[in-house]
Amino acid sequence: AERSAARANSSTSASLGDRPEVVVADAECGWNGRAAVTGIDLAVRPGRAVAIVGPSGVGKTTLLMTAAGLIPQVAGRVSLDGSPVSSFAPDDVAQQVVFVAEDGHVFDTTLLENLRVARGDVTPDEAAAALVEVGLGEWLAGLPDGVGTILGPDATTISGGERRRLLVARALLAPAPLLLVDEPAEHLDPATADELLTHLVETSRTGGRGVVVATHRLSALAAVDEVLLLGRTDDASPESPATVVARGTHAELLAHDEGYRWALAQEAAV
Repeated sequence: AERSAARANSSTSASLGDRPEVVVADAECGWNGRAAVTGIDLAVRPGRAVAIVGPSGVGKTTLLMTAAGLIPQVAGRVSLDGSPVSSFAPDDVAQQVVFVAEDGHVFDTTLLENLRVARGDVTPDEAAAALVEVGLGEWLAGLPDGVGTILGPDATTISGGERRRLLVARALLAPAPLLLVDEPAEHLDPATADELLTHLVETSRTGGRGVVVATHRLSALAAVDEVLLLGRTDDASPESPATVVARGTHAELLAHDEGYRWALAQEAAV
């Protein structure tokens, strides 16, 4: 009976509509049954952009991986179109939800083939356009063989910032309507980082995607629908799970959360 239910769930996943929704409800997210972050309520659907912010080690990556169905929640519920995400085959979930890891792998092959990891029929023109989208047009123009240039093992021939943008370009070429992106602005200068974050948010409007971005940067978040600030309360021990200490639009948090205002001011001072 369990095998029959699994097959039925897999068929359901394959027939999901064009506007799937992931809902994380009253969830604890963590590893090996131990919560790293608690009290999570999050909804992502095409047309909606959400930012997850907070200091390093607070659980942003763990939250994204849980929402993507890559690790099980410790408690609470994670659903895809109303059914537990764990009830679907991983490949079926991946057709709907793409998690872009900060340390995603770059293969020792051509730039084009690295982008075709997202979709096998990506053309050279589509690949070039995606690279321009993420601010790599000038870099691409300087490569000896364009998108046919071979990259070194695990991107050792490119900078950290180029690697991050390459991984985002790969995600943008994927057909999945929901993108969960971990620290896309890492290793980038402030202006480039904000441009990339702004573009990702715009894809939720112009491209009909749902986007969740985990990021340290706050200055490019004015257009997101909601910001979740993760942290620990003043009386919590460093070993206790983090939680959502504030949530709202960028403007609302600036108006009402002193810590959020302070963090944004530190960015502006750099």
